[in-house]
Amino acid sequence: MRVVLLLIPLIFAVTSCGYRATDFTEKKAEGKLNDIFCVKSIDIDTPEPTAVDVFYRYVSQAVLSAGYRLECSKWSDRFIFLTVKRLDVAPIGYSISQRAYIYKVSGTMELKVEDREKNVILSREIWETVQYVGSGLRADIERRYAIEELARLVETRIFSILTELE
Repeated sequence: MRVVLLLIPLIFAVTSCGYRATDFTEKKAEGKLNDIFCVKSIDIDTPEPTAVDVFYRYVSQAVLSAGYRLECSKWSDRFIFLTVKRLDVAPIGYSISQRAYIYKVSGTMELKVEDREKNVILSREIWETVQYVGSGLRADIERRYAIEELARLVETRIFSILTELE
């Protein structure tokens, strides 16, 4: 009885966040997952040294999680372009030793998917904001972790967009 009562809030939290289960066996039978994606470019105008790598990793994971193949070759059908228009990282909390340990990261991105003939299949604007709480002891590394938290949210958003793609 206790286990059932504890799972009800968890189930409610998962269903209320917009998560929808996807049946990939039906999509494969219909031939919807035959496309081969390539992450063509990720444009970020920021001095953060690892931002491009982090966004590339999470966009690639979103494509693979959606059930598509990821390969940049002559067989690629779809090309993904992610342009980060705005990326703001601001410290909003400081430790006793006056080091930033709470960061607010917000970003505006444009996701564009094209086919081989450069026809735009999908163009979406993505806005995300996240707060990251660290320990305040690792200086600039926590700033990078905050950007990674934003990229995780973007991965989830891109996953949901790609699962709706026809």
